[in-house]
Amino acid sequence: MMATPSLFFSRTGEPTLRYEVHAPEGKASGAVFLTHGYAEHSGRYRHVIDALTQRGLVVASYDLRGHGHSEGPRGYIERFDDYLRDARALLGHLQTVEAWRAGGKPALLGHSLGGLITFHLGLELTNESRGAVLSSPFFGLALDVPAPKRLAGTLLSRVLPRVALPSDLRGKDLTHDSKLARAYDEDPLLVKKVPARWFTEAMAAQQRAFERASSWKLPLLLLHGAADKVAAPASSRALFERIQDPRKELRLLDDQYHEIFNEIDRDRWIRLAADSLARFCAPLS
Repeated sequence: MMATPSLFFSRTGEPTLRYEVHAPEGKASGAVFLTHGYAEHSGRYRHVIDALTQRGLVVASYDLRGHGHSEGPRGYIERFDDYLRDARALLGHLQTVEAWRAGGKPALLGHSLGGLITFHLGLELTNESRGAVLSSPFFGLALDVPAPKRLAGTLLSRVLPRVALPSDLRGKDLTHDSKLARAYDEDPLLVKKVPARWFTEAMAAQQRAFERASSWKLPLLLLHGAADKVAAPASSRALFERIQDPRKELRLLDDQYHEIFNEIDRDRWIRLAADSLARFCAPLS
């Protein structure tokens, strides 16, 4: 794999985003645009990127605004569309990168919040994308939030939107691999709190995803750990059932937690994702 050094994409009035382009050793057979989840950063996907470049795919990865090495208040957004505007703008900018252009029309890969972003992006880019793989997408919370707490979050979002509460995410709740769980807990780049505005915007984006699911028109593989403690597997199944395009597949993975690409069986799930992305990018016969 050949990776560009860390690059930075700037626009007037918007946070600067850090990104990288990872190219295969030989000729690229396709391209993948990778979006990570809430609280984390793209550096946690090196092993996934390696697997994709070994399949001949060029991969663009980036840190969401307010995450990793990208600018912006930690974890904060004014509107969910901030993420979509960033992704669309970065995809446009990537057309100036020769290694990326060599892969052609990209497929999309997103985990958790990145899966929710990727789903909305795929709805917009039907003619500019080859398909999508979603890993434990954040279509719903695994735990019910009591109505009073939801109301309090809504009120805070309106009057004190940057007020943030601890996320209480722990590595042991994300993967059965104790080494990777510990690495998660010790990662200094992780966002440890959840701003009120982010929470209400994410919930609204989930609702819109369900409302628009019947408009999805791309090949899709949806992978979700059946024992996920963060994003609800039932929400993934419910949204999947609303998609009318027949080029769809849902795999609920027994006993797997939220971060399937960091689970003990991760090589199996990474290979499954890579196979699908390579198939989506293959020339039509």
